[in-house]
Amino acid sequence: MFLTRPRGWRNHVWETDHMQAPVLVDVEGTARRPWITWFTDCATNAITGVAVTPVHPSRESVLAALRSAVLREEPYGPFGGLPEKVRVDRGKDFLSRTVTAAFDLLDVTVEDLPAYTPHLKGTVEGLNRVVESMFLAALPGYARQPRPGKRASRPKDEVLLGFEDFTAPWKTSAPAR
Repeated sequence: MFLTRPRGWRNHVWETDHMQAPVLVDVEGTARRPWITWFTDCATNAITGVAVTPVHPSRESVLAALRSAVLREEPYGPFGGLPEKVRVDRGKDFLSRTVTAAFDLLDVTVEDLPAYTPHLKGTVEGLNRVVESMFLAALPGYARQPRPGKRASRPKDEVLLGFEDFTAPWKTSAPAR
């Protein structure tokens, strides 16, 4: 296998990333593609924390996802806790002073990976692909589905999920398989 790593143990290494969902969602009357920010544990493949925002992610969404990753009581957990190390991809929001200070307070080492190397965060990048193909592709408003004819626009009678309905499945962490 390409670039295999030792599996490690629970909360040894987490990976984090943003993903723009390829699903149009109704946000106060406007069709938008929400962003998902998550943390995943590399040893167990568990999604430890997640935050969904209707706009481009920022340090606030990273901190919200980190909070849901660290806390283990209801409605968070049972996965989570404190990682020893987190891999990030040079995103300015992951490396902002506020987020870096939060990691420092939690005594978490941040591994800043080189630019344009998604293969070095294989766990979370694989999660992005799996979530799209196995979950998001089945939702109304999926933006990458083939359309009959030459037009790529969505049907005018298509009813989009509301933002609250879209975020409902993300409110609890579950193992990624």
